[in-house]
Formats: sequence, C-alpha cells, structure tokens
Amino acid sequence: MIILLLKTIRPKQWAKNVFVFTALVFDRKLLDLSAFLVTLAGAAIFSLIASAVYIFNDIADSESDKQHPTKKDRPIASGKLPLRAAWAAAIILLLIAFPLAFLLDPAFLAICLVYFILNMLYSTKLKHIPLIDVLVLASFYLLRVISGTTLIDVRRFSPWLYVVTSLF
Repeated sequence: MIILLLKTIRPKQWAKNVFVFTALVFDRKLLDLSAFLVTLAGAAIFSLIASAVYIFNDIADSESDKQHPTKKDRPIASGKLPLRAAWAAAIILLLIAFPLAFLLDPAFLAICLVYFILNMLYSTKLKHIPLIDVLVLASFYLLRVISGTTLIDVRRFSPWLYVVTSLF
C-alpha cells in the first residue's frame, strides 16, 4: 500500500515548489542558512498540500479515469488503493501541512489555504472553463513565489518577478 500511496502523491511534481525559493534567490539570501531552511520547510509544506490535492483529484476523477487509456492504471482508478486509505492519507497530509504552515508564518498559512481552495475549485469546476483554467494554473506558480516572500525578510525583490512567474 505504501508504494501505491507514493505513486498517488506524485513526488515528481514536487519540483514545481522550487518557485518558493524565488525570493530567496533574488534577494541574494541563498547562502543564509536560516532563510534557506525556512524556505525549504515552506517548499516541503507546499509539497504536502499538493500531494493531498492530487489524491482528492484522483478520488473525484476516479470514474472518468477508469475509461482513460493510461489514467485507468492509477492506484485509485484501478481500485488497488482503497478510497478509505486515499481519503485518510489526504487528510493526514493536510493535518500536518496546515499547522506547520501556521508555525512558519500565519501569512504563509493564508497563502497555503488559498492555494488549496483554488486547487479544489480548479479540480471540480474551473478546469472546465476556457481561459479561466489557464489563469488559475498560472496563479498556482504565482502563489508559490508569493509564499516564499512571506517566509524571509525580503529587501530586494522586483514585482516584475510576479509578472514573469505568472507566464509559467
């Protein structure tokens, strides 16, 4: 069951959370150990939340995924990972992530909550609305960058980086 959960939480997708480090890099604090560790913790928290979102999305799409040529082999769609275990894993990930986010910074928690809620809306409704779907996907990267600025004392960070990031 552990291997099935690992496939479901999609750790390969965690690389997207490197955007949390944007403020650290552009504020020239990459060698500041304290700032680096806080930012690393922030990226890890984003990874936990993203993994919970992947689980919820796979649960919501399990019926349609059963008809898809490749998605039918995903642990939830194939029935190999019981729904109860998937729900439990997603909830546990969030019960770990949100309190840790608060401990890092309440503003960071607020951004994490916006990221999570927007992801839930995207998975259920917004991905079916042309143009809105693309804007929401871009906002996920932007939220990662913004979250990184809440974690460290940023002194040199151009608002243009927000614009450029939203192009991803």
